[in-house]
Amino acid sequence: MTGLASQLATGFGPLGKRLFGLLCVLFGVSLITFTMTFFAPGDKAAAIAHARYPDAQGFPPEILEGIRVEFSLNEPFFVQFFQWLLRFLQGDFGNSFASNTPVWDIFRANIAETLSLTAVSLTVGLIAAFALSAVSAWRPGSLADRLAVALASIGAAMPNYWLGLLLILLFAAHLNWLPSYGTGTHAHIVLPALTLAFWVTASQTRLLRTFFLEAKSAPYIETLRLRGVSEAEIFSRHVLRHAAVPALTMIGLDIASLLEGTVIVELTFARGGIGSLLAGAVLSRDYPLILFLVMFFALSYVLINTLIEILQDALDPRASLLACQNADDAKAVRS
Repeated sequence: MTGLASQLATGFGPLGKRLFGLLCVLFGVSLITFTMTFFAPGDKAAAIAHARYPDAQGFPPEILEGIRVEFSLNEPFFVQFFQWLLRFLQGDFGNSFASNTPVWDIFRANIAETLSLTAVSLTVGLIAAFALSAVSAWRPGSLADRLAVALASIGAAMPNYWLGLLLILLFAAHLNWLPSYGTGTHAHIVLPALTLAFWVTASQTRLLRTFFLEAKSAPYIETLRLRGVSEAEIFSRHVLRHAAVPALTMIGLDIASLLEGTVIVELTFARGGIGSLLAGAVLSRDYPLILFLVMFFALSYVLINTLIEILQDALDPRASLLACQNADDAKAVRS
């Protein structure tokens, strides 16, 4: 069976193989997530009834049985799973147990906050990481290099929620410069964006520094110096290009991780967004919303990595091999 699947994927070429792998991953995530919600402790019908009627103290058995019939809760596991999967593939994501509102409408109302926070954090974090790693790799062992490495190490060791609380204590409670929670103005995004941006800076500075130093040590770089090519031209035209391919892989992983990391940050700063939405859905046992959000995170992660691989192939035919080798080195640096 595995050999047949491999032959089918290979028959469609590299892109077909990636898409086939994407579908396999998404199917596995959907099955695992549905299994966890199916075997979650407690009566799912009672959870739905409580979400619909939060003020009620108890529910007659006939009401609970009606809910089980309505949502096919009496059906076997695989019947329920494939019914949900078929509706999901058709674009029917169901209604929230808590509000009886379509899950898609709830998602659309919250995704903008998360995307804006992610975009600002990624932009600020990558700019700072590029500047620090470029200065660090330009003169290895210098004071600037040691400071950049120390800053990256501190950022990697500090949890997002702890940094967020420190920023709230300083800029909101002590200095009273910025709001500590909520949304609505540009000022509200500053502290949560700095929290996530610091994590991106710490993560990417160490990786970019490693990639830059490796590119600078390539044999042809010394040949260029002997020919009289300036260091600035070597860095801009050769080192950057050499380091861009493996760096894209890790940047793609950080983009996907940012979407997931917003859960803690949005809770810390009491912001709207899919992070807070997921936390609320878990607490209220809103299973349709939980399933949709988990699938969204999985799809985002897989799609971003697939797009990064395609972009790598476009930049360098040797990108796949080079990215794998440097990704292993990057994991070692992170650990």
